[in-house]
Amino acid sequence: MAFLELVNLTVEFQGFRAVDEVNLAIDKGDLHVIIGPNGAGKTTIIDMITGKTRPTYGAINIDGENITGKSPYEIAKRYRVGRKFQGPNVFDHMTVEENIEVALAGHSGLGQTFAYRRTPQIAERIDELLEQVGLADMRRMDPTYLSHGQRQWLELGMVMAQDPEIITLDEPTAGMTADETYKTGELIKRVMWGKTVIVIDHDIDFVKQIAQRITVLNQGRVLAEGSYDEITNNEEVVRVYLKADSEEV
Repeated sequence: MAFLELVNLTVEFQGFRAVDEVNLAIDKGDLHVIIGPNGAGKTTIIDMITGKTRPTYGAINIDGENITGKSPYEIAKRYRVGRKFQGPNVFDHMTVEENIEVALAGHSGLGQTFAYRRTPQIAERIDELLEQVGLADMRRMDPTYLSHGQRQWLELGMVMAQDPEIITLDEPTAGMTADETYKTGELIKRVMWGKTVIVIDHDIDFVKQIAQRITVLNQGRVLAEGSYDEITNNEEVVRVYLKADSEEV
């Protein structure tokens, strides 16, 4: 049994079927990339896994337990599912270090906030996370002074601070330079090693760099699945996605 399973997962919005009976099995510790044209249903699948969108029908199973329709809070906390959105979602009025600390502390109410104290263990974990994402020398900086790529890395550190078992990353390299994109790939492979990671991205070089397995979506359905070589040599994938993508560049 796969660690994360999508079974006939389907969602309709006002009669439009955005995701159409998608079946997907991801083993624990795998790094799985989902690609496809705009509107293929990629982000909607992440929305359903994280509880933002409720499926019309079908099931989402984590370690054999059906989580379909549970709240985003329960999915994040009980089932340890972390999410990074496409744009960096950080607190600009706090320092880089404080952003990591807030994520690590996991404040959910004023009572917890007032009771919180930084322990030596928390301080050590903050240092570790800042080193992992390459921001240790910028710990006292306001995030507004970071580059776009560095802001994305800060949010990756914030996601990791929550100690998720499953991590979903929606276009983590959007807006990055080629150098930042490569560094992000290496960071993901290093820092998230052993986690179950689902990545959505359009940069095929980045996909090649990180993917263990790839699923291609088109019009809400699974078009193909396989290794990077299998996907890039699939005539149908080239026709509906890779060729069109290269023509846009």
